[in-house]
Amino acid sequence: MGSAKNWFLDSLNPPVKTTSTNAPFTNTATSHAIKIKVEGQFIGRIQSWSPSQSRAVQAAYEINSVTAGDVAENIPGVASGLTLQVTRYDLYEARMEQAWGEGFDLREMLCNQANPLRITEHWIKPSGEYTSYVYSGCWFTNMGRQMSVQGDRIISVNATIQYERKRKFL
Repeated sequence: MGSAKNWFLDSLNPPVKTTSTNAPFTNTATSHAIKIKVEGQFIGRIQSWSPSQSRAVQAAYEINSVTAGDVAENIPGVASGLTLQVTRYDLYEARMEQAWGEGFDLREMLCNQANPLRITEHWIKPSGEYTSYVYSGCWFTNMGRQMSVQGDRIISVNATIQYERKRKFL
């Protein structure tokens, strides 16, 4: 018996999968698989990241006794509402607005941002395969802090960033 493999025990304890990522080996994507960078630097302590976009679709109708007011065609409009909603914890050494790089200091006023940001979003599969997207022309449009003596007492910052376009990074 000595060196014979026990197929039953091996099936109960499959070998550990190893990759260069910290993403869990699941079929469902988790937030462990997302990395956000600006100018090659990771933005730490992000608690939520919500990209969104929208566009209007205009219904076109025609005068026709047969269609009786049915939509003849839906016509898609231009993209709008290109925003990133982000929540991040403040750090003593790098508040939310300092974490996004050099060149602006938003602690006083949003209008102190003089240059747009270029933000990269990396999606990492458990296999280590990357898919990356770049948000260009990013401007902060809203920012606010939440401080409380209740609960965890962590200073949380919510911000809205408007972007010009999102492209897959090859």
